[in-house]
Amino acid sequence: MGGGGGFGQSEPMQNNRRIARLLLATLVVAGSALVAEAGIKSERLLAAIIERTPAPRLVAEGTQLKTAEQFAATLPRAHALWGIGRSMEPLYAPNTAVVVKPIAYDDIKKGMTLVYRKANGRLVAHSVIGEDGRGYIVQGVNNDEADEVSVNERNIVGVIAAAYSANNGGFHQMIAAANNTNAKTVAMR
Repeated sequence: MGGGGGFGQSEPMQNNRRIARLLLATLVVAGSALVAEAGIKSERLLAAIIERTPAPRLVAEGTQLKTAEQFAATLPRAHALWGIGRSMEPLYAPNTAVVVKPIAYDDIKKGMTLVYRKANGRLVAHSVIGEDGRGYIVQGVNNDEADEVSVNERNIVGVIAAAYSANNGGFHQMIAAANNTNAKTVAMR
């Protein structure tokens, strides 16, 4: 990548890394209890998730999905989904709208949050924690165990490209504020 930021990285990439470091430090220092309670306990894995999963942007209550739909319209084949459940807390609160865009299967990396379709048709958004012979192993940040289903080329819907939340309390506000520059549902259970 070109640009004027050292080590061949563009300014936006450096800003994303700064935000990721800030969020990781906050998780480690101020959020020790959150890490202890969260299903994913590895600080390294949480750091990868924070780095490769977009932090939610704060928007006014009731505008989350509309804002996500407007952004999705600017990306090829992207769409907005309404997040329900608590499996992605503290990263995503319930009622966070997410923008999902297609991703080449070989471009998936540990820490990305993918949306996949279960056999019953339900959409699920969880973060990549590894690989196995069936595909990518995913887990909700707040879940104690990985999903039974691996994400593969047959069930992947896409990767989360953006998120919009009206939750302005506690950790959710801190995450969204750190990255704030300015229907269908997906289970986060």
